Amino acid sequence: MKQIKIHNWCLEFDYDKTKDFYDSYYLITDGCDCLYCKNFVQAINYLPNDVLSFITSFGIDPKKEGEISEYCENGDGTHLYGGFFHIVGRLISGADVWVKNDEESTHSYFDSNLYELNGFSFGFTYGSSLVPEGFPEPDLQIEFQGNIPWVISEKPGNII
Repeated sequence: MKQIKIHNWCLEFDYDKTKDFYDSYYLITDGCDCLYCKNFVQAINYLPNDVLSFITSFGIDPKKEGEISEYCENGDGTHLYGGFFHIVGRLISGADVWVKNDEESTHSYFDSNLYELNGFSFGFTYGSSLVPEGFPEPDLQIEFQGNIPWVISEKPGNII
């Protein structure tokens, strides 16, 4: 495993094992056919090069696996997305990107101390959610949030 420092985190990860998993896994849209997921998969090609390079530097194929959510449409027509991907690795040091708001609640919000890159925020968490079956251990979760253009012809309708 390769050890690196990113912002306030030190982590170890295995690029080859992560890439091998993503190479054999299915597209996000094979698990969900909503317009937001369809748009995310297509919009990956329009992300800033440094953002895409950061994500893929771990062996991640951002069109696969992961959990994504669309939060809102911005005034400029982009959409705020958030989500996470898994990498084969572990967090050695650094604060968890999720902060609890009280003793009884689960993780509640992104911490303000994030790695910012061209309008995207990234962070790492000690916990992992929705790890796919067969994902190699140890698993590490990388969280993201950023504005993504709407690139597909279909438009989401009003949800009531």
